[in-house]
Amino acid sequence: MSERRFPWRTLFFVSLAVNLLVLGAIGGALGSGARLQRQEPAESVVTRLPGLGGFMAAVPPELRPQVREDLAQSWRETRDLRRAALDARRDAFNAAGAEPYDAAVASAAFERMRSADQAVVGVFHQNMAQALAQMTPQQRAEVLERLRRAPPAAREGVAPIVDGAEAPVRERALTPEQRENLRERIRERRQERRERNQ
Repeated sequence: MSERRFPWRTLFFVSLAVNLLVLGAIGGALGSGARLQRQEPAESVVTRLPGLGGFMAAVPPELRPQVREDLAQSWRETRDLRRAALDARRDAFNAAGAEPYDAAVASAAFERMRSADQAVVGVFHQNMAQALAQMTPQQRAEVLERLRRAPPAAREGVAPIVDGAEAPVRERALTPEQRENLRERIRERRQERRERNQ
């Protein structure tokens, strides 16, 4: 009678197949852009602030004109900071995509990007603090609740500069006619603000 041996070879191939399936699933998920997201408790502090539009939507309507004016003034004052942040972001992505790849250069470029972004975000946070100081405790509580539920700010993409300028993300998806209409509305608003300031 022949003796039955434990099927180690079969067990090895089954284990290898399962491991390859798991690695393939993880690689496919990461390659397709899938992300894991943590559930934040409702009472948590705002860990991801919305952008300017989200903040203005949260501000009570009666305070919006003054807050908008304060933010517009700050926006003009931070033009150089915002340009430096955009340039730093572009440089970081260029360094990360360069061949031959140099991890030290890419790491330094990403550090400069973080510093430049933080400088701009710091000014926005100061503006938020000043705007919140103008509100009653009830208004402040309502604004903070709206901010907790608001989507996070969208980053402008890092697109190449064409003709010396880079269009914001929202403009890139527009038709040329829609883009021109948007630019015309922006010019009209700027003119109205200039007239009010004089």
